[in-house]
Amino acid sequence: MKVILQKNFFLIGLLLVLSGINSCSTKVTFPVSAVVPAAEPAAKISKNKTGGYDLELNVSKLALPERLSPPKKHYLVWIDTDQGLQKLGELSNNSGIFRNRGNAAFETNTSYRPTVILVTAENDLETSFPGSHVVLKSRPIKIK
Repeated sequence: MKVILQKNFFLIGLLLVLSGINSCSTKVTFPVSAVVPAAEPAAKISKNKTGGYDLELNVSKLALPERLSPPKKHYLVWIDTDQGLQKLGELSNNSGIFRNRGNAAFETNTSYRPTVILVTAENDLETSFPGSHVVLKSRPIKIK
């Protein structure tokens, strides 16, 4: 009987710890994209210990930018914030032999509080403003 109670307390404690980990991040949702309708984006944002925000974006079934119409060279990740749009960097497709699998990933941290995530298709990595070719746009983000 004592062993069963110890196991139950252990499982309850483990569940509480795991639920606490999950509650620290905010899941970001995206509507179906008209540009890349097969793409399946998944993102989460969490506030870190320094007061900034950690962002993780994974997209499966994402067409290579060269296959878009018109063709582009890169996918760039942007966030909309209270201070305006901020470029975060390039959404990288897996390279090498797995390049055509359609998986892309991006991770960063930022001091800006994101309200929307945008992914644009661009020819130039050094662009300062997003072009008109918005590939993915999240729903408004409410960080926990």
